[in-house]
Amino acid sequence: MVEYYSLDKALDYGLKFAKKIGAEQVEGFSSNAREIELSVEKKLPSLTNGISTGVSFRVTTKNNQGFGFTKTLTKERIESTIKAVLQNAKSKGKDPDFKTLPLPSKKPAIDIPFDKQLESLTSDMLADDTADLIDTINDVKNLHFLQSQMFLVVQENRLVNSNGIDIPTKSGAIGGIAAAITTKGLIPNYSFVVKGGNTKAMFKAEELAQEAIVQIQRAAAPKTMNFEKEVPIILEPEATIGVLGGLFRLLMNQLQGNNVASGATPYSDQVGNQVAVEGLTLIDNGLNVNKISSSSYDDEGIPREETVLIDKGILKTYLLDTYYGNKLGLESNGKSTRSGMMGFGDPIKSAPSIGSTNVEILGGDSSKDEMIAETREGFMLRSLMGLHMSDQSSGRFSITGFGWYIKNGEVKYPVQGISISGMLPELIKNIDMISKERESMLLADAPYIRFANVPAISKKFDFKTRLLLSVAKTISLVTGKHPAF
Repeated sequence: MVEYYSLDKALDYGLKFAKKIGAEQVEGFSSNAREIELSVEKKLPSLTNGISTGVSFRVTTKNNQGFGFTKTLTKERIESTIKAVLQNAKSKGKDPDFKTLPLPSKKPAIDIPFDKQLESLTSDMLADDTADLIDTINDVKNLHFLQSQMFLVVQENRLVNSNGIDIPTKSGAIGGIAAAITTKGLIPNYSFVVKGGNTKAMFKAEELAQEAIVQIQRAAAPKTMNFEKEVPIILEPEATIGVLGGLFRLLMNQLQGNNVASGATPYSDQVGNQVAVEGLTLIDNGLNVNKISSSSYDDEGIPREETVLIDKGILKTYLLDTYYGNKLGLESNGKSTRSGMMGFGDPIKSAPSIGSTNVEILGGDSSKDEMIAETREGFMLRSLMGLHMSDQSSGRFSITGFGWYIKNGEVKYPVQGISISGMLPELIKNIDMISKERESMLLADAPYIRFANVPAISKKFDFKTRLLLSVAKTISLVTGKHPAF
């Protein structure tokens, strides 16, 4: 009969076997995750509810390292996985920048508590919350539920390596996204809200529904317009650093040590230089106890920290793990991550890489209302699309968003299809106002930010498009249903 190992036994055996067959160093990572994901789109539900377990290994030679994983915890599969990983490391040839797997750190680790209440939540509870959310949105005149996703993850992980690191952790996350569409006005429009945290108390489906209603009502009855000028642009926090398309996500990518080391960013060799206006302070805080990406250690065993990346416009450091810290002559600041943590994919399948945790942009000395009042003509944007098509190396972007037209210091009406373009390194030197108010989002805290002059283009829908929308609106009024549903 085949013997299936426990996760701990699989890790311990894997480390011993790797050393036995000639590995210089070895790291093992195990994860046992309970995951619930309930999605509803156009009234069609989809449920994932299960346990995901497995182990992964990094094995090193004198010159390089390899990575592999298995979810079949037998002696034979563990051995075959490690043999393949070691061969992978040997086949890469010499890497002069590889020094070592992480050593135990002398930095203190801050405890991030686990909320035991998350263990008692069930898929039925999430289903009840989803049903209430849908009803709450659909009960509002001119609003229709579009889609939602609720997620719950409880993970027990262990990270161990042959240098003496052995770190067990337990963490959890709960959250959701809700999107709705409005048929008020000629042009149907949609909006969305994302909320969540690492405790049960931090996520309430009713609050998600109510915030979705607020945002879609703000977006109702949008217009299109012919516009082409350089004007002030105000980014709402969601458009600045939101998880679904914030412009500063591009900046965080440019500050990753791997991109700095390869020269694929304008910020290589810029530490100590003024790279933004004096009012901008940008932080990556892996110790924010209210965020789902916070943890005591990063994903290779280095204590997380609050890292000031840009301080009053001056570049201070980069996002670093052990490998790229060594390569750049610096130390890791705890930014190693396994993509897929906290419900977003599968961490077992991902080798450690650099990633941001919780982004914090400090508030300024203006207010949102002052920003608007001092804008003679411009736009305030909430959502952006197409960021993934930007030039990550240079920071050149051309993206389309939704927002509101501002004229003579007043918000006039929402506008569909506002395109803005530019170079991000130049743009952050063009900030002229940062709000005192900040909003808390799933993976960030950020203020409203105004840029003094940004090329903006918008085009009015042609006659044919307006006619089709008019027909769709008539159908909606007669039948009580929007044709999209």
